[in-house]
Amino acid sequence: MNKIPQRKITQYKELMKEGLGEHYIHPQDVNNPLFIIQNLASYDEYSGDIVYTPYVSINIDLMHDGYLDIHMPKGLMTLMMAIVSHVDKEGFAFPSIERLTEMTGLSKSTVLDYIKTFGNNSIKGRTLFYKKRISRGKGKFDINLYYVPACTVVFTDVEDLQTDEEKLLSLQRDM
Repeated sequence: MNKIPQRKITQYKELMKEGLGEHYIHPQDVNNPLFIIQNLASYDEYSGDIVYTPYVSINIDLMHDGYLDIHMPKGLMTLMMAIVSHVDKEGFAFPSIERLTEMTGLSKSTVLDYIKTFGNNSIKGRTLFYKKRISRGKGKFDINLYYVPACTVVFTDVEDLQTDEEKLLSLQRDM
């Protein structure tokens, strides 16, 4: 799989923010979110890398308010949970269609149909997600960029994983 440079990801997100205009809301500023994502940091015992594991919950009040009703396809929330589990601190996600299919157990055609039907469209005054397909040119794969406006995202800081001694050593190195 081709790795996308961070500067390009930043550029794609900025382009999407410009296109969204007033529809872009930073996740920390979302009132009454549909999704709440808590990303817990841990160390991979084999590589020593920091790994973030997302825990996603749905705001049950919105179900009681009738926002998520019985007329929505059953797999839509499964797809949303898969997209949201990839959301970064700014509310953006880059999962491939193949990854979403793998995570949800839905067929590729169903995933594509849900994205086409519900992406960029308002349901009862709220948009579940915005989608932008970015063509990267000949010989490079296209990517899908998603923005989920109805979520809050919390990441535990890497510092939370450090012992008091490690924090002290880190502070001393920075001085």
